[in-house]
Amino acid sequence: MITKTNRWKLVLKIALPLLILAIGAAGAYQVSRTGPEARRKKPKKPLPLVNVVRLHSTTEQVVVSAMGTVIPSRELQLRARVAGQVIAVHREFTEGGIVNSGEELVRLDPVDYRLAVEKQKTRVVNARYALKLEMGQQAVAEREWQLVNGKKPANPLDEELALRKPHLEKARADLASAEADLKQARLDLSRTRVYAPFNAVVLSKRVETGSQVSTQDELAQLAGTDEFRIEISVPMDDLKWIVIPSGAGEPGSSVRIFYGNNTEMLCERTGRVIRLLGELETEGRMVRILAAVKDPLDINASTGQKHPLLIGQYVRVEIEGDRLNQVFSIPRTALRNYSFVWIAGSDGKLHIRSVEIVRRGEETVLVKDGLADGERLIVSDLPAPVEGMQVMVAADG
Repeated sequence: MITKTNRWKLVLKIALPLLILAIGAAGAYQVSRTGPEARRKKPKKPLPLVNVVRLHSTTEQVVVSAMGTVIPSRELQLRARVAGQVIAVHREFTEGGIVNSGEELVRLDPVDYRLAVEKQKTRVVNARYALKLEMGQQAVAEREWQLVNGKKPANPLDEELALRKPHLEKARADLASAEADLKQARLDLSRTRVYAPFNAVVLSKRVETGSQVSTQDELAQLAGTDEFRIEISVPMDDLKWIVIPSGAGEPGSSVRIFYGNNTEMLCERTGRVIRLLGELETEGRMVRILAAVKDPLDINASTGQKHPLLIGQYVRVEIEGDRLNQVFSIPRTALRNYSFVWIAGSDGKLHIRSVEIVRRGEETVLVKDGLADGERLIVSDLPAPVEGMQVMVAADG
């Protein structure tokens, strides 16, 4: 049986929590109704981050990069001037052999030509003898004419025949002919020895000891070793940077030649531009120029490993052109729409600038006007660049 005291305890247990909850709810309502109201703010848009480099004007050497082919500077087909059998050849008379100017390369059998010289000597002796006899008869004929005719007028033809003038002319002509034939015979004898006309490498040979050759038969093909040439193809626009000599002895642009199988074996030589060829390439419409390289086979190299240039070899060249003063060298990737750049101003804004380009290279561009020392060139990309937009500089190179 529930007593009155127990009944009040039960009521307090139920009512007290409810009262506390009601008081808390009322307090919360009052606080929310009278407390400060939070204002909504639009979130700030982050500034685009850009990388820049500081601009500094410099003097730049224009370098024209191109490809070229090694060709001989002097080349000829060595031919026989007389017929005969080859009896001796030079020890270096073989493919790849190196010979010096004036060295005997091929010798033909000279016996027949020596006999011809002796025969012509005999003709000359006989012709001189006949001329002397005729000159003696000239004196006799003149005395006889004076005795017979005296100072009487005579037919010029009769006088000429009586004085044997045609006989004298014939004797003199016979002597001149014999002497000319002797000179030709001696010349033919000398041509049985074939000499190198210049310092050369033997590209190919056509005869051996024992070969029978006739007049104008090819003996060998030679190429001069003192100098090779590089035939280089360059774009027409690059020709203005290259110094082409206008006459013999004038210096042209310096050329660096790179060749080899790979980067570890890369060799370098130097040369000079010597000539502009008078026609464009059939394919590509490129300008062709010639550069000269001295001692291409390293024949005169005193010590160390030799690195010869070979005829027909493809090489990479760098031609040093004019020097440009007060220009800015910028990365090609920093050029926008062919002739514009982006500048990060001191006010933190982007400025789109038009520039004058004087030279476009593979990796860099040379700018003459439109930039100033100390300005910050933006080298990173922006998705939607707008003149005057705010930017944040990440790196100041």
